[in-house]
Amino acid sequence: VAMMHDNGIYGLTKKQASPTSPLGLKSNTTPKGTFLEPLNPTVTTLGVQNVSFVAQAVEWIPELLYSIIKEAYNHHGFSFIRIMQRCPHYTNLMFDPLMRDPNNLIFLNHKDGIQSSDALKKVYKNQIEHDPSDMARARELADQGEKLAVGILYRDENIAAYDELRKPSRVFTAELKQAALEQEFDKFGIDPPKNAKENSGENGR
Repeated sequence: VAMMHDNGIYGLTKKQASPTSPLGLKSNTTPKGTFLEPLNPTVTTLGVQNVSFVAQAVEWIPELLYSIIKEAYNHHGFSFIRIMQRCPHYTNLMFDPLMRDPNNLIFLNHKDGIQSSDALKKVYKNQIEHDPSDMARARELADQGEKLAVGILYRDENIAAYDELRKPSRVFTAELKQAALEQEFDKFGIDPPKNAKENSGENGR
């Protein structure tokens, strides 16, 4: 599981602009403000050919964040979660529009995804049904401008995981590995290989 904590700044290196910094953000590396539109890592990840799990969450709703991490952990394959997270020192007000107006968050619900609890539904009214197997719709939801879709955007259990693609055709047991190593070591040993000793004994007779 890859969890990207996106606060729009490189805080640990003391306020440096990052690829997700909003346009015009002043930092130690961009004193006049950033001049590029921020990168949307969710949209970018959905463009990866064999992506199989993509989700978005916010750090101020721990119930949702926990549910997403749990689903990502149980997913067979690579999982990517973008977590919108405030930097308390440099970007503490960055997500205020999302926090002050609950309607700016779009909660994604589906029987094959995550279902919002009744408590969350009381606060966050913007609840929609989204089938996480729909890649085209996932890409639309990943870029909603001032609003943010949270939940599982995309999941496909049929895509082969990397370890399956790289799985060897032959199972190498500990015994086979040891035999292969000994065979290689015998090539550089001072004493002749065992077979050579047996052959020399037969020739002597």
